[in-house]
Amino acid sequence: MTPRSLLLPLLLVLAGCASQANQSAEHESPLFLTWEVVENHVEGRSAFRSRLTFVNEGTWNPKDWTLYFNFERTILPESVPDVVQITHINGDFYRLTPAETFPALAPVDSLSLAFEASDWAIKEIDAPSGAYLVVGAAPPVPVPVRVRPFRSAKQSTRMPGDVLPVPTAALRYHDNEALRMLPAEALSPITPTPRIRTPLPGAFTLTAQTPIRFGPRLEAEAAFLADALTPLLDERPEIAAGGTGASGRIVLRIAPAKIETDGSDEAYRLDITPNGIEIAGAGTAGVFYGVQSLRALIPDDGSLRVPSVHIEDAPRFAYRGMHLDVARNFRAKAEVEKLLDLMAFYKLNAFHFHLTDDEGWRLEIPDLPELTAVGSRRGHTLDEHDRLVPSFGSGPFPDRPNGSGHYSRSDFIEILRYAHARHIEVIPEINLPGHARAAIKAMEARAARLHAAGKDEEAEAFRLLDPDDASVYRSVQGWSDNVIDVCRPAAYRFVEAVIDDLAAMYAEAEAPLSTIHTGGDEVPHGAWTRSPACAALIGSDAALASTNDLPGYFLHRVVDLLDARGLTTAGWEEVALTEDAHGKVPNRAFAARHVRPYVWNNVWGWGGEEVAYRLANAGFSVVLSNATNLYFDLANDKDPAEPGFYWAAFVPTRAPFDFTPMDIYRSADTDRLGHAIPPDRYAHSTRLTAEGREHILGIQGQLWGETIHSPAQMEYMAFPRLISLAERAWAAPPEWALIADPAPRTAARDPDWESFANRLGQIELPRLDRFDGGTAYRIPLPGAVIEDGILHANVSLPGLSIRFTTDGAEPTPQSPLYTRSVSVQGKVRVRVFDTRGRGSRTVVVND
Repeated sequence: MTPRSLLLPLLLVLAGCASQANQSAEHESPLFLTWEVVENHVEGRSAFRSRLTFVNEGTWNPKDWTLYFNFERTILPESVPDVVQITHINGDFYRLTPAETFPALAPVDSLSLAFEASDWAIKEIDAPSGAYLVVGAAPPVPVPVRVRPFRSAKQSTRMPGDVLPVPTAALRYHDNEALRMLPAEALSPITPTPRIRTPLPGAFTLTAQTPIRFGPRLEAEAAFLADALTPLLDERPEIAAGGTGASGRIVLRIAPAKIETDGSDEAYRLDITPNGIEIAGAGTAGVFYGVQSLRALIPDDGSLRVPSVHIEDAPRFAYRGMHLDVARNFRAKAEVEKLLDLMAFYKLNAFHFHLTDDEGWRLEIPDLPELTAVGSRRGHTLDEHDRLVPSFGSGPFPDRPNGSGHYSRSDFIEILRYAHARHIEVIPEINLPGHARAAIKAMEARAARLHAAGKDEEAEAFRLLDPDDASVYRSVQGWSDNVIDVCRPAAYRFVEAVIDDLAAMYAEAEAPLSTIHTGGDEVPHGAWTRSPACAALIGSDAALASTNDLPGYFLHRVVDLLDARGLTTAGWEEVALTEDAHGKVPNRAFAARHVRPYVWNNVWGWGGEEVAYRLANAGFSVVLSNATNLYFDLANDKDPAEPGFYWAAFVPTRAPFDFTPMDIYRSADTDRLGHAIPPDRYAHSTRLTAEGREHILGIQGQLWGETIHSPAQMEYMAFPRLISLAERAWAAPPEWALIADPAPRTAARDPDWESFANRLGQIELPRLDRFDGGTAYRIPLPGAVIEDGILHANVSLPGLSIRFTTDGAEPTPQSPLYTRSVSVQGKVRVRVFDTRGRGSRTVVVND
């Protein structure tokens, strides 16, 4: 506990707020807030101090007011000054109320208070969000929160061992110095890289009169190609069944692949000659991927002259996945479909659809209408009878997008059909028994409605908590009531009802349903410990010794339900682990039941780095979902303005490219604090056995939704990292991944990355500029230094344009183009631009 005398005092400051007052028209609130980090690692503890300042923009002196806000850290109540009280409500939701001593604020006055919270804060995204004011019985009013700059080492250093620097223009410049601009003809025009690509003389010119002929079972692929060519040809090419020769046309057919594919129907052969185009796939999926490679080869110069080439290709992994969390913040159907289009173009074939969590249930289940009527809506509430509390800055209004929203049954069926047409399997996630608060609150609302109608038995049929359960716990995300009571029969009736409704939607969509992901992660310690229902169950079942056995009990029963319907059970890594005297070990009972773990928690130095290989060696079919390389919600770097979390690592575009699935210990050179990982750190760690290698199904990128509030933000976080993921999931293993010695491995890897970075900058990002109205991918900041009056600048993805100004103005697409070192004077500003004129943030360079 921190003594009061050591806290920063409450400060009443008369502030010159005229410039801020000019912004008052932007919102209805009579005040706004500023937030700044004062210091991390306060007094040697894992805690940070920040300052929240109230600024009165008008006449504001109410007596009965409450401020609500979301905050990702745990505020230490003993550190809060006496003039206010800050109360943790649940999750990341807080309430701030004034004491009698809270002073009145005259116009343009400000009031600052400092408090401490757990861990650290080094980014703008760590600030309080979604703040709103409630005065008496009046409607809530949103309150802007402005983040003050991070300028000192105390603000950007998490702890004494944090040696990772904040990126600067100079550091970026030196990091990029080894990258050269390569000639376009030296780059693969297709990503992911095909196994065999042999350029040939000549080209075939596409026209509106180029017919498409297709063999049996390929009408859908022919129609897809015709639709893709229509915008380029200004009319839809003719498609018809039949045809074996490619003379003057495009022919699609199924034929055995020439290269070793382990029986994959995703292999294909693409032959382009001046006389025509033939795509032969081992199956319909192979033909589809051949179509995607053909699309990649069509030049963007308007000539429609497709260069002659022979390609033989097949995927490295059968499972190539992308996960999207729409529970924390909702993403509309059109956004999902655009992501599916991009996944398909880059030959990803599994869409892990995270539909439910504590903060939202996003799928209509008609027989349980409260799941979406209550569980999909967030907004100001004191009882949660008709909505959930705000989370992740979603604010007080339940009709606001992102915090609220769901897919109707017809929406979901359309998404399934859209994905299936692109050879993507949708794997739905219904997260249980933890991460289930939205479902719990929805079923409480259902029970209340039916009890009020006198239907007591029906009211309890799907109730997910025991009203007499007095268990005390707190989840990783701060929830105290997010675990269903697995000892109640209602829990299994609920699971069965949801499974059957899901299966019915897939059947109506005529889309495959092979797997349901059940979550299973992060069940907090203390759950069920004071549940009468669980005490009774444990007392009556000799196989249950304590509440520690209940997650396994629940999973076995869920597997029974899914097995009976011919479905595979998947979950996060926790579902495959159990505790013994040596710690967490594979639970072989679930390997025998074909439970599929998605392994995520491999943070360097945390002790879980071996879990994926232990599970694969024990017989589990594993999907590698490693946070350190494949979590796309994590920030690209340590820049305070760069969005994203950073608990596991910083994940730049290169991180998925550097991922080595069959020897994950080679996937990073430094840990999350910037320390080099010693070459011998994992010398004695678990390696994959021959059998274990066969149990690595593939890899998956994860995009969690806590910080994503718009379509543009989703695309910013996903791209271009998704393209790096696709390269590693499909392309043959790079030779450098097989080199054991770090120095020669790096020497071989860096030129490979240079080529791929050029491919992104020169080919793939310009392609995304044209894709479906453009994609809001992340544009990297420039590197720049001024030495002896000479500006030197570069970019991490060569091919993007660098522009600069010397008069203090913001660079625009019309500003001078940087092509080589140039003499400069004055205040130099530098930005990177894409082909559409979108720019990165501006970098100011000092001599």
